Amino acid sequence: MGYTYRRRRSGPNWGLIVSVVLVVGAAAYFVPQYLNPQAGPPPPPLGGDAAPASAASQLPAPTHTADRLAEADQQMAAGHWSAAAAIYADAVNTSPTSAAAQAGLARALIYDNKPADAVDHAQKAADLDPRSAEYAALLALAFDWSGNTDRALIAARRATDLNPNLPEGWAYLGEAETDKFRLRDASDALQHATADDADNPEVLRVQAYLAETNADYSSAVDLYKRAIQKAPERSYLYISLGHAQRALKQFDAAIQSYQQAADLEPTDARAEGGMGAAYYALEEYDSAQAHLERSLEIDPNYATGWGQLGWVFYVQKEYDKAQPDFEKAVDLEKDPGRNAEYRHALGWIYLNARQYTQAKEQFTRALAENPDLEGAKEGLKELASSSAAH
Repeated sequence: MGYTYRRRRSGPNWGLIVSVVLVVGAAAYFVPQYLNPQAGPPPPPLGGDAAPASAASQLPAPTHTADRLAEADQQMAAGHWSAAAAIYADAVNTSPTSAAAQAGLARALIYDNKPADAVDHAQKAADLDPRSAEYAALLALAFDWSGNTDRALIAARRATDLNPNLPEGWAYLGEAETDKFRLRDASDALQHATADDADNPEVLRVQAYLAETNADYSSAVDLYKRAIQKAPERSYLYISLGHAQRALKQFDAAIQSYQQAADLEPTDARAEGGMGAAYYALEEYDSAQAHLERSLEIDPNYATGWGQLGWVFYVQKEYDKAQPDFEKAVDLEKDPGRNAEYRHALGWIYLNARQYTQAKEQFTRALAENPDLEGAKEGLKELASSSAAH
């Protein structure tokens, strides 16, 4: 025991020496790092899952979808449907999963008289937010204005199921029922709509449309005017008002209404077409022709413009000019009633030119679309007499 004690006291303490060296070395490395933190890389944030700086620099820049939507909403509030549609389309391209962007584009296209183009975007909005009654109602409007009444009814009923207090849902249900000529059902739906919001401009518009369908044009005019008071920026309301005024033979008032629509939205072919129809009724054919040609410059696929221009030439017995316009109209027109009228006129043009085969085809197809069209029936009788004489 004594020897061991003396040996440990007389030799160097290597454990202590090694410990001191390690402490000094560590201090030589870590103290500068502490005093000068810029010398090394920064520590990762809490969580330790942040991407490296090189990866962060490759992340896409944040989009400005919210700003674009706000800008488009301002254009909509001003009644500039085409401008709004362009901005919404940009937002959709940037953020295709934005239900608000899809819905905004759909609404702008509907108001700009492009409902067929609106359907896909309205459907996407409804799919992205299937619990939204507003988007379901918008889809109903797109379907109805594009001529698909059955799909409009389905979408409108879904809107009223999702939110029984949404006035537009009931209004668009009423509009689709009106297009089905189920006028009592339409009236019932509109009672729900007015109970929720009697001053809603879309509710007033559909009430006016129902009145027109019932041939109550005076009530329709009053209701359209009330809707305009609530939403004076909506050009399509002035167009509807002009149609009702034309039915009452208030042609000067109708021209004024159409002009107001054109002032609000110069790219809407219906405004120019309405003025052309009013001047046609006044037998001011040069003015009618000018406005109808302007409508077709705006929209070369505007079927009503082609058909109405055909009538302008037809009543002046300029059949060589009327024929290509009617032919264009029947290629584009989706409404069977109007198409029957155009085909009936074409039948008489062909008959006058002794093109009997073409005449018979047009009279027959006109009666298939409207069995009560007397002019087509008379045309077939005249055709039979002409054929027998030759």
